[in-house]
Amino acid sequence: MSINVFLSKKLPKKKDNLISIISFKNEISYFDNVLSTGLSSFGDEDFYEIWEVNDKVDHTKFNNINVSTSKNYIFASSIIHNFISYEDLQLKIRDQYNDFFKIAKRNNMTIVKIWHYVPDLLKKYSNKKTNYSLLCESREDIYKKYYKDLSYPAATVIGIDGGKVLIYFLAVSCKNYKVIENIRQVSSYDYPQNIFIEKPMFSRAVKFLPLKETNEKIVISGTASIKGYESMHSNNLMKQLNEALENYKTFVDIENNKSNICRVYLSKAQESNSYSIVNELDKIFDINRYLLLKGDICRKELLIELEGISDA
Repeated sequence: MSINVFLSKKLPKKKDNLISIISFKNEISYFDNVLSTGLSSFGDEDFYEIWEVNDKVDHTKFNNINVSTSKNYIFASSIIHNFISYEDLQLKIRDQYNDFFKIAKRNNMTIVKIWHYVPDLLKKYSNKKTNYSLLCESREDIYKKYYKDLSYPAATVIGIDGGKVLIYFLAVSCKNYKVIENIRQVSSYDYPQNIFIEKPMFSRAVKFLPLKETNEKIVISGTASIKGYESMHSNNLMKQLNEALENYKTFVDIENNKSNICRVYLSKAQESNSYSIVNELDKIFDINRYLLLKGDICRKELLIELEGISDA
């Protein structure tokens, strides 16, 4: 069995082979091997996102990073708080990224995806830059050390409430690792400077085959209503959803792929429209195959974003 991801209303009784248990609460925390993202869901039901592997999982710490390791997988998370300035937070993000690659390297694994949940994502500092800016700058500095080509991990960056930053990653002992770009979009690292001065360095998706396994998986980056490099359908939520779905479907046949698990992030300002979005998503995804979560997107005109994992 390759890594298996599923949604559950209850925690499984057997946890020895669970490399990650993710909950969706307003506060970022890590307790008893359960990671809370600082995101909350639309609706009354709470779900856990369970990441299951076929080997025993060991839980350790590296510096201040919580690390769960099995034979072929690592899932590790870092919570950053008590930062006092743009420069301080930038330094802390760089340190965490450096430690991420140290953890992956010493276990002979490859990072396939990194998630980032950042408060006040588009808030501007006195230097006119945002928290998204500093994340992109920090990531670019580290990637120059570790990548000689454009084979970056997939990524998701979402704005949340609160005062903590959460960053976590999935690494794999890969037989094959392949980055995939979207033919409908300009690669993020090739955006013109009028979109972002800082380079958002990530791959649209990564397909991987773990060692001694036969089933490929694909992890898909945050996918919004962008065609080429331009935001589409400004302030039209339903058209943005359809555009984002078209981008997502370049990687996965949603209707016929029963392994797909998708997170859908909806701007908190759109809470009054969440019912309409749920109605649309229920037509597309099987029951318990997606979560609708409150979170802000990296461009102020974008209202909705999708990301996920699936059999390839």
